[in-house]
Amino acid sequence: MPSSPAPGGRGRRPVDRPPITPTGIVDAALRLTETDGLDAWSTRQLAAALEVWPRAVYHHVGDRDAVADAVADRVVSMIPLPPQELAWREWFSTLLLEGRPLLRRYRGVARRLVRIGPIIPSALTMMDRGILVLQQAGFAGGATAAYRYLTNSAFTLVMVEDDRAENLPEARVRLAGALAAHRDDPERRGLAAVGAAVTSRGTDDPEAIAALEDDFYAYTVERSLDGVAAVLGRPDRGGLPG
Repeated sequence: MPSSPAPGGRGRRPVDRPPITPTGIVDAALRLTETDGLDAWSTRQLAAALEVWPRAVYHHVGDRDAVADAVADRVVSMIPLPPQELAWREWFSTLLLEGRPLLRRYRGVARRLVRIGPIIPSALTMMDRGILVLQQAGFAGGATAAYRYLTNSAFTLVMVEDDRAENLPEARVRLAGALAAHRDDPERRGLAAVGAAVTSRGTDDPEAIAALEDDFYAYTVERSLDGVAAVLGRPDRGGLPG
């Protein structure tokens, strides 16, 4: 019997290759996500990478949304959950700072996590642990709102970084240059201060610009923690009921 053509004009998947499995499909989708971003590849491209027909992907995992959910679940599961005995502030600082490099490595996962996090099993595990830490710290009914505020503040910033990297890759360099141009502006002393700070770090050095983004992300995490800490002693323990 002649071999059936595969997507892109390739022949049938060689018989000596391992059989297609859900894990293998997610592995391939993870590689495409690392290279191109979660929103950039299609089911057909994924099937071509596996040398199978798209229906094999549907059969083993589901439609593209199901595969994307599985990729997001895999990535989030890689984020190490801090020890439960840590103080709440250290727990969240560790989680959010260590989670960012993984989310940046797999662009688009942060967006999916912010938008549909509770659908992702590993995100539910993270939520369960985090809310428990907050409850134990005394946040009571406000633990859920505090958790959402902390994680959404951090992961939304990662989402913005992803969007900039994909759609405006030169935006940070242009922005740094525009701000640096105001460093000696006597009429806009606020902008002059920003321009001087940017100039001191470099305006066209990718590593320096990346360091600025690292610093701002860490600043955002710390100020978000400050905000949540400020309401810990209030009677409502965070303002919103669980």
